[in-house]
Amino acid sequence: MSAHRKTRVRTIVLLATLAAAVSVLTGCAGSSGATAGKEVTTIRYQSGVGTVNPLELADALGYLDGLELEKVGDVTGGPQGLQALASNQTDIGASAFYGAIAQLVGTGVPIKAVVPTYGSTDELWQVVATVEGSGIADARDLIGKKIAVNTLGANAEAVLDTWFDQEGLTEEEQDRITLVPLPPLNTPQALKEGQVDAASLSFTSLEVAKRTVKLKTLVRDIDVVGHTYGGGGFTLREEFIERNPTTTRTLVEGIAKAVNFIETHEKQEIYDVYFPWLTEHGHADYIEPIEANFPGTLGLPAEPVIGDGDISLWLDWLESRGDVDADAIQPSDVYTNDFNPYA
Repeated sequence: MSAHRKTRVRTIVLLATLAAAVSVLTGCAGSSGATAGKEVTTIRYQSGVGTVNPLELADALGYLDGLELEKVGDVTGGPQGLQALASNQTDIGASAFYGAIAQLVGTGVPIKAVVPTYGSTDELWQVVATVEGSGIADARDLIGKKIAVNTLGANAEAVLDTWFDQEGLTEEEQDRITLVPLPPLNTPQALKEGQVDAASLSFTSLEVAKRTVKLKTLVRDIDVVGHTYGGGGFTLREEFIERNPTTTRTLVEGIAKAVNFIETHEKQEIYDVYFPWLTEHGHADYIEPIEANFPGTLGLPAEPVIGDGDISLWLDWLESRGDVDADAIQPSDVYTNDFNPYA
C-alpha cells in the first residue's frame, strides 16, 4: 500500500473513531458544560501563532457580552482543532478548512461551520514555492521530493492534489511526493536548510519566509482553483448549538463583526485593540509573530458568510480520496448561516 493510501486509511479510521466519540457525547446531558435551563458562558477554544484570531479580537472589541474565553492550547492546523472539537475538548473548533469539515460531516460527525475565518483573493493567496535555484520548475519536478505543509488533510493538501492531477501526474507519481507536516513558523528555516524541497505557504507564513530565503513561486492556490474562494471557518457541535442558542448567536455575531473590523480597518488599528488584550491575557509573546506575519486581512469580504460553493469546491477531491460519497452529502449539511448577522 502506498504512503498516500496509508494516510487515507489513517484518516478514515480517525474519523470513524471521532464519529463514535461524538455519538456518545451528544447522548450525554451536559456534555457541552450546559445544565438544564442554563447555557454555557465559558467558551473553551484553541488558537494559533502568527495571525489575528477573530474570536479573541471579538472579545477585545466587547462583542462577546456575557461570555468568557478559556484558552486550552494552540493548534498548527484545522484537522487538529476539529479533533478537539469533536471529542469535546473545546466548544468552538479552531479555524479549519471547509474540506476537512465536510469530511467529518460526511462520516457522521455532527458539526457545523458557522462563520468564515480565512480565504484567498486576488491580493492575498497561498503558494507552493521552492528555493530560488533549486532546479524545481513545475509539479513533475517534485516527484521524489518533500513538500512542507502545515498539516495533512487540509487546504494545502487539497490544493496540491488538485494541482498534481491538473499537471497529469499519475497516482504512482504522486505517491512518490512526500508531504511533511511542519509548523508554519518553522517552514522557512526548513526550506533554507534543505530539509524540504518545497513548501505550501499561507499568507501567515509567506512574508517571513521571503525574509528568510529567496523563494520561487511554482503555483498559487487561486490559479489551481481558478478563482478566489473562502477557505475555512470556525465550527460548532450541533448539540452545542441546540443547547446554547443564545450563546451561539453571541459567539457567531461577535466573530463575524470582528472579521468585519479586520477587513475595514488598518493593520495598526487592529493591533491597537488586539495587542493590549493579548498582553492582559498573558499572550504577549504572540505579538511579535503577528507583526511578522499578519498581512492586515484574512482574505475575506467585509460581510463574511459561508456559501454552497465554498463546500462543493472540495467534495470531488474528498470523493477521489475515498473520504466521502459526494452524492450522499450536500453543502448545506456542512454549514449554517443562521446566526450570522451578514447572511
